[in-house]
Amino acid sequence: MKKHFKAHINNLVRYQTSLGRDLDNGLRLDRNEKISNFPPEVIADIFNKFKPYSLSASPETDALYQKLSGNLSIPREKIYITGGITEGIRILFELLTNPGENVVVLDPTYPMYSIYAKIYQVEYRKFCFKEDLSPDWSSLYQGIDDKTTMVMIPNPNLPVECMFSTEDIRRIAEKCREHQVVLVIDEAYYYFGAPSVLELINEYDNLVVMRTFSKAYGLAGIRLGFMISSAENIQYLSKTRSLAESNTLSMRVAEYLLDHVELRDEHIKEVKEGGQYIQEELTKLGLRWFGGNVTNGILIFLENEKETKDLALYLKEKKIYIRGSFDPPFNVCVRVSIGEKEIMKLFIESLKNWLTQKNK
Repeated sequence: MKKHFKAHINNLVRYQTSLGRDLDNGLRLDRNEKISNFPPEVIADIFNKFKPYSLSASPETDALYQKLSGNLSIPREKIYITGGITEGIRILFELLTNPGENVVVLDPTYPMYSIYAKIYQVEYRKFCFKEDLSPDWSSLYQGIDDKTTMVMIPNPNLPVECMFSTEDIRRIAEKCREHQVVLVIDEAYYYFGAPSVLELINEYDNLVVMRTFSKAYGLAGIRLGFMISSAENIQYLSKTRSLAESNTLSMRVAEYLLDHVELRDEHIKEVKEGGQYIQEELTKLGLRWFGGNVTNGILIFLENEKETKDLALYLKEKKIYIRGSFDPPFNVCVRVSIGEKEIMKLFIESLKNWLTQKNK
């Protein structure tokens, strides 16, 4: 079998993150998930909605498409359900790029963008940040050329929190249209405070918007998202469809949350309150921080890379999981997921203890 391995895939190094977490007793602050649990009565209500045939019958997608269409006021033919934004990214690379072409991506960001670029042998060009952590617009426009197939921008972005206005996206869309480039806007964190550009899909036939149930809805475990674009684009992209876009369990849970948006809104409120609290506490501790305004994550700057590793290890021993190991110049940062204030208090208390030990 090995003789059939593709060299560029064989040489690709992949890491599995967040392994070995104690999900029963630990604090999951490393994956920008909903850090508090759904109430037991909500879990019970969700599973009470399942039918005797839910496990044995093949998935039916109609109900979820109809709910999404109504929730978004978007015609069904402009929506394509995917296995999270991650699958959406893969589909776009698979169907819109060829080896030797390039994509321009806001970076640093969700690592699957660069991973799929390597898998599909596409040059990955960075739309960078300046030293003050504002976007370097020149790196975007200089990166676009005749071999550019896509510009991909999470809005808002993490780990470096960044938000673009609708007019910003409109200008980028115009530039992309001039070069016949597809503009992909990843709205994973949209509900935490950024503007949406869904309205622009009727104006720009080169625009694709991606959404997920993982963040504001708090459903990272169901791995479900969707793409929105023109009907013609969706018809083409959905040719990748398998037997069904997703599984019955994931789709029924998503339908439940669409019927109970108060659960989403309660989670967003928790994130806002937790974000304000952690920003205030970090400032009191004299630590530099960035973000926590329009996403559910915040960067904390330490003195050097060793400190980020020491803090992550110290907290892991206490079953508090955070994210480090970023590429320079962000290798001096850790990222912490934001949520319920009471959980943020537990993190801050452990951070204070670590700082006290470090300064002895």
